Amino acid sequence: MSKQEVLAKSHWESYPFKIEMLAEKPKNNGRLSEEDAAKLQGRLFTHTFGRVETGMQLRWYWVLDGEERIIAARYEIFGSPELRASADMAALLCRNKSLDEVAKINYKSLEYFLRDHPSNPALPPEKQYEILFVLDSLASAVAAAKGETPEDSPIVCECAGVTQAQIEKAIRDFDLESVDAITDYTRAGAFCKSCIAPGRGMSDRSLYLVDLLKELRQKMEEEKKASGNALPDKPFKEMSIEEKKAAINAVIDEHIRAMLVMDGGDMEILDVKENGEHTDLYIRYLGACSGCASASTGTLFAIEGILKQKLDPNIRVLPL
Repeated sequence: MSKQEVLAKSHWESYPFKIEMLAEKPKNNGRLSEEDAAKLQGRLFTHTFGRVETGMQLRWYWVLDGEERIIAARYEIFGSPELRASADMAALLCRNKSLDEVAKINYKSLEYFLRDHPSNPALPPEKQYEILFVLDSLASAVAAAKGETPEDSPIVCECAGVTQAQIEKAIRDFDLESVDAITDYTRAGAFCKSCIAPGRGMSDRSLYLVDLLKELRQKMEEEKKASGNALPDKPFKEMSIEEKKAAINAVIDEHIRAMLVMDGGDMEILDVKENGEHTDLYIRYLGACSGCASASTGTLFAIEGILKQKLDPNIRVLPL
């Protein structure tokens, strides 16, 4: 695939160099054979996820050692350049990990490794489903490698092959509030539109995106109130210091901590202070993060960027 072909397929004016590089010259694309596994003294495991008919299919080739740790990972795909880039990075992240560790690879970590710069998203909103498809394929592969039977879930979008479980997981994980956002993250509703709402397409459905979204959002709100973690219904600037701490903690728990824990680190809030128009957050890195070279650069930019996006653009993060 030429550079021009890769760029022509993109819907984004500013195509990230890392995505372009991995799409054009993937390092892990291809098969592993029984002979390869024998040379590595492991067993070959293969797993296919998705369907060519829906435009996306990914087949994993793993070599597992005696402790079920992945010592080699490759893949074959049918899909877009963005899907190839995402799968190539995922294959790299799988190496030398146990099946349980692979299951913990999440959107934040994979998307972060695909970025050119910590503060710039790897993909535009309408292409987020590429990364989620790869993550769903990893979860499916891990379950199959363990001999587990996947939980049956009804298909909501026949065109893209998206299940109710995938849609509900995306709504929860990314706090989605609109059908358009669901489409961006899952592809559900992107084609014939029949699954969006009654009368939107040529055929009727037993499940519609508008109903799933409304019911799950209501359930999420009830769960939040029941847990006592509901944040004040006011702008961040109008919150008290204690309310700001609670809001910051909630964002860290939901959007940041998993990324740090995956690399053996963590963080704690030391203090929150108002400094003119800014809110200064003082933190301490824990575990592997405390000695990491990127703690004051890439990791810091990522933490601050998420807090600015979710709460207030005037938040500053200061590690001590």
